[in-house]
Amino acid sequence: MAGLSPRARWIEAGAWVLLAAAAAASVAFAARWWRVETIDRAIEANGAVALPASTDARVRYAAGWQAEHALRHADAVVAYTDAQSAADAALAARAWFALGNAYFKIGIAESREYEAKIGPLFGNAQFDLARDAYRSALRIEPSLAGARYNLELLERLAPGRRLQGWRRNTDPIMMVPDRHNGWTSMQDDNKRGLP
Repeated sequence: MAGLSPRARWIEAGAWVLLAAAAAASVAFAARWWRVETIDRAIEANGAVALPASTDARVRYAAGWQAEHALRHADAVVAYTDAQSAADAALAARAWFALGNAYFKIGIAESREYEAKIGPLFGNAQFDLARDAYRSALRIEPSLAGARYNLELLERLAPGRRLQGWRRNTDPIMMVPDRHNGWTSMQDDNKRGLP
């Protein structure tokens, strides 16, 4: 090394630094891979496992996805709410969209349960929360077609909205009231729908 020029010494030192950085990055990626692999094995064995508590929005989004697919919608709502604070706009929009889906599923389950026990339900706060979540997702990422579609579906199928679009007239030939039998009786509304 005594016979090397100063420039060659800097190049050799830089090569050693790059080698050390590559080794450190390899160890970090291996540790992360091992953690993910451990979680995957636990999910395959048990069907569900609690993800480590983390403030990382991606981890919270993954926890929400896992809870939603395990049909634990209340846990999914909490995790997706935590994931909304992501610095990445695309992840925040997906978190809002997923939150809307979770509220929509909770609202459907509550409506079905209520209608089975008592009768028709004309309002449900879960549908309002889902509507707000879809709109928030569309504010962040207007091209999110899934949120736009689900918002349209919610607007048409929510219990409080079902009766608002019906025509309230009679048939001029038969002089009997129109039959309200589904989508064919819905009035056109140009304010809603996919572009």
